[in-house]
Amino acid sequence: MSHKTTPARRAAFFAALRETGNQTIAAERARVSRSWVQLQRSIDPRFKAEVAAAVAEAKARLSGAASGKPPAKWAAQEGEELVLRGGRGKRVQIARARLRQWTPRLEDRFIRALSATCNVKLACRAAGLSAPSAYKHRERWPAFAARWDAAIPAGWTNVDSALVTGAIALFDPRVDPPEALGRMSVDEAIRIVGLHQRRARGIGKWPGVRRG
Repeated sequence: MSHKTTPARRAAFFAALRETGNQTIAAERARVSRSWVQLQRSIDPRFKAEVAAAVAEAKARLSGAASGKPPAKWAAQEGEELVLRGGRGKRVQIARARLRQWTPRLEDRFIRALSATCNVKLACRAAGLSAPSAYKHRERWPAFAARWDAAIPAGWTNVDSALVTGAIALFDPRVDPPEALGRMSVDEAIRIVGLHQRRARGIGKWPGVRRG
């Protein structure tokens, strides 16, 4: 062990590694260097085995997660957002969010926009990410899919109300045009309401949800 790495820091490293499965994140949280970790792995078989066991424990704990949102303790590190990454045969770990990757903050922004408009494209635009990535993220994380499904009826209600208010505003200058319609065309809004009405009669799925 390096003279700069105390037993307490070593213990902190393994505690963080068992929670995150990520050596870099664990080393930063414990305030030990990555080079020290690599050196110990190369010269100490017991250390290497303990690292492998800690990573396996983290994978077992994180693999059953329904959401890509990490525990509150691991929401961010050094000012950067952390996410749950992996699955589908890949190692599951808590890691830094990559550029143009879904994060809990962007999920919230998407859901707020979807609840207001019932429009996936507009919600993706609000989150700054693409619709294909949204559907892929939905398939990966059941908790996000559940939030998406819950947002659709609320969004339809808002759009339906906005259409009524917009119609009134055409004839009454005292009524302000609704904000929701300002972000989409009237034709888009009418299409969304029509899809909802078809779904209410048992035809198709909620607007914004792909067929399986």
